[in-house]
Amino acid sequence: MNLLRSVTLCLASLLVPSLAAGSLVQALDLAELTAQAERIVVAQVVSTRSDWDPSHRTIRTRTEIKVEEAWKGAVAPGETIVIVQPGGSVGNIEMRVHGMPSFAPGEKTVLFLAGQAAPRVVGMSQGKRSLAWDSTAKRWVAKGAEHSAVVRRDSQGRLQPAPAEPATGLDEFRQRVRALLRP
Repeated sequence: MNLLRSVTLCLASLLVPSLAAGSLVQALDLAELTAQAERIVVAQVVSTRSDWDPSHRTIRTRTEIKVEEAWKGAVAPGETIVIVQPGGSVGNIEMRVHGMPSFAPGEKTVLFLAGQAAPRVVGMSQGKRSLAWDSTAKRWVAKGAEHSAVVRRDSQGRLQPAPAEPATGLDEFRQRVRALLRP
């Protein structure tokens, strides 16, 4: 059995480069994220839990969030939402999907969500802005989205890594999003 597992892992490692390319996603600007999202919320992560799908072929992670503010969509403060996305760890087996956002219990974040019955983060990691308290400025700051799997096309049509986004004060970020929501 160990030989079979070793051969399987070796073959899987040879396939990783071709699979990783499948995790690239076109960069979305704030206007596109806002337009594609059905709900935009400031939320705190309550819990994360990974398990196997019913066919026992892939691992998925369920992240429960508690809404603190709703900027777009029919959602109320105090409401909980469960986001299910591919990837996670079960026992000693881990499945990673490069470009998917990760969550930690207690984390505060701004999320751009699509899908009512099965909410997902818009644009993979682009639709998540982790929040951090700046004790010097005494304000919440929205960090730039994680962009390791995000690309843009250059003037010749070639894919190039998207530039990192700067951190922005939460109040300013909220105002920018709300301005995009005005008709």
